[in-house]
Amino acid sequence: MKREKLKHLGQNLAVAGISFLVCFAALEIVLRLLGYGKVEIYEPDAELFWRLKPQQDCFTKVDHKPVHINSHGTRGPEFSPAKPADTLRILSLGDSRTFGWGLAGPETYSGLLERTLQESVGNRKKVEVINAGVNAYSFSQMKVYLEHRGLSFQPDFVLLAEANLWTQFSEKSSREFVKKFMTRVRLKNLLRRFATYHYLIEVQLKEVYERTRTRFVPVDPQQDPLFKAQQQDDPDAFFREAIAGLCRAAQAHGVKPVLVYIPTLTALESTNEDRVLRTKRLVSQSLNVPLVDLRPDLAAGKGLYLEGDPVHLNAQGNEIIARRLFQTMTNLLAP
Repeated sequence: MKREKLKHLGQNLAVAGISFLVCFAALEIVLRLLGYGKVEIYEPDAELFWRLKPQQDCFTKVDHKPVHINSHGTRGPEFSPAKPADTLRILSLGDSRTFGWGLAGPETYSGLLERTLQESVGNRKKVEVINAGVNAYSFSQMKVYLEHRGLSFQPDFVLLAEANLWTQFSEKSSREFVKKFMTRVRLKNLLRRFATYHYLIEVQLKEVYERTRTRFVPVDPQQDPLFKAQQQDDPDAFFREAIAGLCRAAQAHGVKPVLVYIPTLTALESTNEDRVLRTKRLVSQSLNVPLVDLRPDLAAGKGLYLEGDPVHLNAQGNEIIARRLFQTMTNLLAP
């Protein structure tokens, strides 16, 4: 009798398991047909914490725009690591605003800058603007990226745009923190391969997802114990050191850094000077590095940002950035 009950229980569990898998597969297929899933995947990296997985074709989480990640883990077409002769190469660093949140590759300011510069120089030179923007990167991560990877591409210029202002992801992080975070990156990016996860967690439960994420990675620097010790004396020192360190590393290798300030809508509408602009201005003055302040160019405000998003500029906003950067680069390239 006991054996029969166990056999019956096993059969019921098997039927339930198969039914669940069939329903899950059906839901996964339907959600993929509706455009969910196939978002960019990241790999754990002991130096950078996370990086874009090379050789992937995916879509932006917002507006479902096509994304190609090349073999070097940057967004855009393939390029030779060694810079070819007669080539002007610009390395574009930043976070999701540089990567192109909700934009196709040609709509990003990096893509537009490459096109307009190429049209300007004609056949005299080949122009390459490498879009090395990575979602959620900090200034410290960009500094490490430049030193360990970016410089090997032999850029002539490096554009440094915006970053997330958290302080955990730096060369000062403990081995224990790095190890734990690598595990989280692996788990999250395993789940991100499923359209069901994308739809339920990152879309339907977006607010819960963001709150939960910040429990592990505080977005507000003032919640970071490392930052608390600094803010009493010089609250912007951590970011200033990372930005200045990146500029010095570029200059030491004959690369010309250009600082780019892309304001959020909140900063644009505020009467107080943004801490990032203040920090970049100090670095610009101390190291004699050009600073492109885009506040006057983006004065139109809300209509230049994605709907309901005060951080990411739309295609029109990126066109404005590209035009201003084209003017800056033209002046820097003038004999």
